[in-house]
Amino acid sequence: MNLQEYSSFDGIGLAELIRKKELTKSEVAACAIKAIQTIDTKLNAVVEYYEERAVISNALSQNGQPYDGVPMLLKDLGAHEANKNAEMGSRMARGLKFGHDSELVKRYKRAGLNILGRTTTPEFGGSTITGSLACGITRNPWNLNLSPGGSSGGSAVAVATGIVPIAHATDLAGSIRIPSGFTGLVGLKPSRNLNPVGPDAGQLFLGLATEHVLTRTVRDSAAVLDATAGPAAGEFYHTPKNTKSYLSAMFERPASLKIAVNTAPWISAAVDAEVLQATILAAKLCESLGHQVDSNRFELNEEQVLNCMETIWACYTTYGINNLAAITGREISAKTLEQSSLNGYRAGMNYTSQHLIAAIEYSNTVARTVGDFFAKYDVMITPTNAIQAPLADQNIKDLNWYNWVLEACKVAPFGQVFNISGVPAITLPLGWSSTGMPIGITFSTKIGNEAMLFNLAAQLELAQPWKDHKPENHISYSC
Repeated sequence: MNLQEYSSFDGIGLAELIRKKELTKSEVAACAIKAIQTIDTKLNAVVEYYEERAVISNALSQNGQPYDGVPMLLKDLGAHEANKNAEMGSRMARGLKFGHDSELVKRYKRAGLNILGRTTTPEFGGSTITGSLACGITRNPWNLNLSPGGSSGGSAVAVATGIVPIAHATDLAGSIRIPSGFTGLVGLKPSRNLNPVGPDAGQLFLGLATEHVLTRTVRDSAAVLDATAGPAAGEFYHTPKNTKSYLSAMFERPASLKIAVNTAPWISAAVDAEVLQATILAAKLCESLGHQVDSNRFELNEEQVLNCMETIWACYTTYGINNLAAITGREISAKTLEQSSLNGYRAGMNYTSQHLIAAIEYSNTVARTVGDFFAKYDVMITPTNAIQAPLADQNIKDLNWYNWVLEACKVAPFGQVFNISGVPAITLPLGWSSTGMPIGITFSTKIGNEAMLFNLAAQLELAQPWKDHKPENHISYSC
């Protein structure tokens, strides 16, 4: 199998070839390793790859593993493998290893996925541009001068270029959806704690953060969620898993949904004209499929939304850096940390328990407001990002912590409320700019309603397919 053939299949497609014995697991893994070696030098999406895992047992699983032998990559943040580096894009964490797999990694492995390496992230996932002093700048395969966004930019590039069909990602304030929108991928931020976060945490960033994957097809996102969703023993709390499989939900008869389209962000930011146009066209596409669409939104106080985000973010940054310094024995300084991380660390040191409790209480206000809205509407459509893909080599000004968070939120000013409220939101590549760059559109719904999102996403994927759109830098052009 050459790279052009390999990259034409999604994860489910590769798994079917392996099951039918048309390909071996080692052959598929070798293609992924070759793809990294062929194209990643100009993209910088992969921090480290495990060449030894290209040679694995070709015996087929007897346990019905849905992704038996299918390659994937882990973002270098969040879920981690035992005895493999978990460096979080930071010089302070260089060489850090855990002695156990996170629960999510255990489930990836039980599904048969072959984890071949780690992808780039900005330090601690703290930026909407993927670049760090530890790992360098990651570039967008549609245009190497541009960024794929962040913080799951390395994973996005690996999937968009065809290196792997599936890559792990995390999302605190848009880090799954932002790079999905900039690189033409499917990116679901699941409901709060639908995927397990243990055993090292009971909730991530007080429930604002979640983990899932980036994929090229809706069915891969659904099938991976089938394999990973649901609590592990001792979970602090969880969103119940759907009673039927998410993959099967894609093929159920579509209902006529009540959909609100919203192009006015909750955090003040100018929205690009082509992004607005793409959002309106996506709403019209939904209308043509028989859904009821009108313009509506819920109201929130912008300053309180920002205070909630930056307070929780700063407090967890301080807590995490203190723990990391204790584990590694490294000093907390500009020698080990980037300026934005230091600013977040110092901001968190100045917050009191009263500040943190106020942020938690306001997150309840947001959750109730969003919940009430989704009692009246099935879905909300918004732009994923307010802007088109930014420059990769941006010179970020030395901003104070509040302004750093504000500038980050302005890239995707619609998305933070879905993290605060814990509801699911999926980005789909339904728009294209005049220069041929992808524009992502987000569809959100009430908590625990991923099955309905997958059903709608499948309709849209069939009505307006994106599988034949490939970036200029794609492994199929390297054959």
